[in-house]
Amino acid sequence: MWPFKKKEKKDNGLKKVASILPAFAGVYKDILSQNNIKFVSRLQRSGEYLKFVTGALLIPEDFYVMPEDYDKAKEYF
Repeated sequence: MWPFKKKEKKDNGLKKVASILPAFAGVYKDILSQNNIKFVSRLQRSGEYLKFVTGALLIPEDFYVMPEDYDKAKEYF
């Protein structure tokens, strides 16, 4: 048996809509905000560290929305 517990992924009922490179993430955030779609964006894995090292051009952001807003948010992607 593995001595460490696998960390459970907590999604809090959110659905992943897209992974977008930082150059376009700001535009997508504005589009979602203008259409009153609440969202959460997170950098992938060790994104904060790599953002500092590489200048944030290579680390995509994951966008999550509530299940009821998923279809509407997907239209803008």
